[in-house]
Amino acid sequence: MQAASELLDALAQLLDESTPQELLPIIAKVASQVLGADAVVLELPGDGTSDSLRVSFPTSVSISSSAVRRAREEKKAILWNQLFNTETDVSKSILQNKLTSIMVAPFRTPNMDIVSGFLYLQRESRIEPFTEDDSKLFDKFVSVCEKIAYSAYDRQADKESLNVLRGVTRKGSMVYASGAMAKLVSMAQKLISLPVPVIIRGETGTGKEVFARWLHSQGPRADKPFVAINCGAIPENLIESILFGHVKGSFTGAIDTRKGVFEEAEGGTLFLDEIGELPMNMQVKLLRVLQEKHITRVGDNREIPVNVRIISATHVNLEEAVKAKLFREDLYFRIQVMPISIPPLRERAQDSILLAEDFLKRYGAEYGRGKFCLSRAAEKAILGYSWPGNVRELENRIQKALIQADRGIVQPKDLGLDKLQEQAKISPRTLKESREISDRFVIDAALRDATGNLTLAATILGIDRKVLRDIMRRLEMKRDPYRKGYLNKTDAKN
Repeated sequence: MQAASELLDALAQLLDESTPQELLPIIAKVASQVLGADAVVLELPGDGTSDSLRVSFPTSVSISSSAVRRAREEKKAILWNQLFNTETDVSKSILQNKLTSIMVAPFRTPNMDIVSGFLYLQRESRIEPFTEDDSKLFDKFVSVCEKIAYSAYDRQADKESLNVLRGVTRKGSMVYASGAMAKLVSMAQKLISLPVPVIIRGETGTGKEVFARWLHSQGPRADKPFVAINCGAIPENLIESILFGHVKGSFTGAIDTRKGVFEEAEGGTLFLDEIGELPMNMQVKLLRVLQEKHITRVGDNREIPVNVRIISATHVNLEEAVKAKLFREDLYFRIQVMPISIPPLRERAQDSILLAEDFLKRYGAEYGRGKFCLSRAAEKAILGYSWPGNVRELENRIQKALIQADRGIVQPKDLGLDKLQEQAKISPRTLKESREISDRFVIDAALRDATGNLTLAATILGIDRKVLRDIMRRLEMKRDPYRKGYLNKTDAKN
């Protein structure tokens, strides 16, 4: 009874694996557990369209080629043991490897019409040999596993065909089916081998760094470093040292000489994220480096030549920032040689499901939660949500959902979208109400990004500062709650 229960548990484990690449190693492990083998090998030859596969536990197992050949010829599971076997070649293998017995069965998949793979098990001499009952169980086990493998190969073929029909494309860490992304990637591919500066525009969380890494990985500098920094996250008094490096004793705390990111990225790509937040004095120095192609470390007067490709990114409207004297016009033209604009997730809704599935697979494995899928209701909620935080917000909600979801299925409540769905059912009755909701939403996001700076928020929104103040007055919105330190000051007073 216990053996039957263990076998059922093992088969349930096999049915959980969705792809052949995930399934076949599990088959080998389960065979070893159910049949008490010390070593197991599952080998499947390639068919011209796929690579051969060999799974071995432990990693190095010496097998009997005579036993494998015999099992293939008889097309069934065959048992050899030390005492009763009469086949000389197999007997030699058993004796040389200090075994009591071997079991081998041919293993077929849809890719194999004539030549089949095999599943090979052996027991060492310290334990009892396989019995005839073991051989019969092994034969049935392989027959069931072949059917499960057939289904896995069929599912994979169906998924690949469906992906072709849906236009699903994978480029590194990017997955998409939308026409907007396809058009963007097509244009970007023309830039891959060119040394021209590229600026990636897009809202916060759209995946600008992921796109930059893909550009780097496809170009002639792929084997060189990719170095990324966020210009808006570095204190102003440190940014020159981080960009260009410093020499020992050049300032308090400079206890040794260090390279900057330009030198670290030598020969490769330097990704300057949020370049729109670079202080004005550093914009002048960056412009000079881009023009002269050399840097000078802080506290030094020696010029060091640098050879890097610059990819920058920003969510700020640089054109408005130039008009507002917040960004240098000459630097703007230097980095704006070829702009790439990544559309927000709300404009490519079909990609949101693909990304969610990828995040489920990645974090399900990372968190040890196994395989999860989206319910139809969750898919509908994802498609209906506007994703103000874009891909980053989607990733965050999937991570939380994996912690809360039960029984391998993610529901809208696990994503935190169930209340938003209910709110969406209560539609504004007038155009004025609809406009106010929309205005409040985008202004709230801009003020958060600008930490209450009205000039910067107006630049992000692409409107005049006075217009922003008028709209905020009409909506009764205050800037204080968005300013740095406001909450701390409020708490201190209370």
